[in-house]
Amino acid sequence: MGCIVCATRGGEGSRAVQLQAIQRSLDREKRLIFLYVTDTHTAGDVDQDLLTAVHAELDWMGNTLLRVAQQRAQLAGLDSDIAILHGDVREEIGRFLSESQAELLLLGAPRGTSANVFGDDAVEQFAATIQEKTLVPVEVVRPDVVVKE
Repeated sequence: MGCIVCATRGGEGSRAVQLQAIQRSLDREKRLIFLYVTDTHTAGDVDQDLLTAVHAELDWMGNTLLRVAQQRAQLAGLDSDIAILHGDVREEIGRFLSESQAELLLLGAPRGTSANVFGDDAVEQFAATIQEKTLVPVEVVRPDVVVKE
């Protein structure tokens, strides 16, 4: 039965990728899941005593971002689900795609990354790796491509 997964992380690329994911889900009549992965390693070297607080803050931020995405979907007439995972972003996204039987993953690219002409920026490389490992098609959406809400 499959679904569409939209990995979101905040930043300028999030709104664009969320809108694109909503449209893809409506067009294909597929369930949409907004995904956020909390990885405390991205916060840098955090004192062990603060790790629990950092983890809670990242979860709160992720939940807030996912609820905003869910509201966008609802305004477009689409019910959606959300998921927050913990761990390495690459591993967790790959695992989630398999478990959810995803048919498509959408990723947002930060503004200013090179267009996918060369496929040489970090998000393009990440997309290629995920697609190769999971066999799930991955679309990278850039903020300058989708700007209307």
